[in-house]
Amino acid sequence: MREYSNKIQLIKNFRGVWELDTFKGCEHSLNGGCYGICYASKLAKARGYNFNKVVKREFINGKHFIKITNKLKKIPFVRIGVMCDPSFDWNYTIKIINKIKPFNNNIVIITKHWNELNEKQLPKLKGIVINTSISALDNEIHRDKMLFWYNKLKPYCRSILRVNTADFNDLTLKNIQEDLLNNENIIDNILRFPKNHILVKNNILNVTKYKYLKSFVYASRHNQNTYFGFCNNCLDKCGIISSQKKINEYF
Repeated sequence: MREYSNKIQLIKNFRGVWELDTFKGCEHSLNGGCYGICYASKLAKARGYNFNKVVKREFINGKHFIKITNKLKKIPFVRIGVMCDPSFDWNYTIKIINKIKPFNNNIVIITKHWNELNEKQLPKLKGIVINTSISALDNEIHRDKMLFWYNKLKPYCRSILRVNTADFNDLTLKNIQEDLLNNENIIDNILRFPKNHILVKNNILNVTKYKYLKSFVYASRHNQNTYFGFCNNCLDKCGIISSQKKINEYF
């Protein structure tokens, strides 16, 4: 399988989200990644990339840097952590943030905190939005760690709890999910499970076929009012609230 290039890229994905990943790949992507349904792992495999190997991405020269920063000036916000987890190397992720922040300070990090921040790094996150990705399907130890960081980050940045939800039949999982959703600054993120997933087969959760973007997918939607579509119509905008008027005008 191919390995990712080390050339950092600013691209607009199929949902309309601008992404600038500090890495490509994830060490935790074996067996389909998180919950066995990681879309990043699936997409990488379909394109022939080895997603299990993490590749650091960087600006290759001054011309490349200027090209990207010129684009950054024109877009509403940028996400880091679409096809990777920025916690793989927090020092490096913060280094890239410091380079791009003068050109666009609406920066969103999405992470499961596989590797933890240290006290020296925390003050460097000022002005950043961090989405801590969590689900009732995570084991209790990891759930507790993610909740710890979601709360720990509040004095330093805009801390969002990104709850990956499903329509559970299992009462324990349903109650855990409700507790997660009963936090402040949460985003309800619908999980997409195929019909042949073991959790569907064992009746632990339900899936329904939905129109999603330009195709149809099976998803487990516990709340029919939760948004499920392109970035431009989403009210959450990954938790970005600064320069909201500018963001709305862009879309």
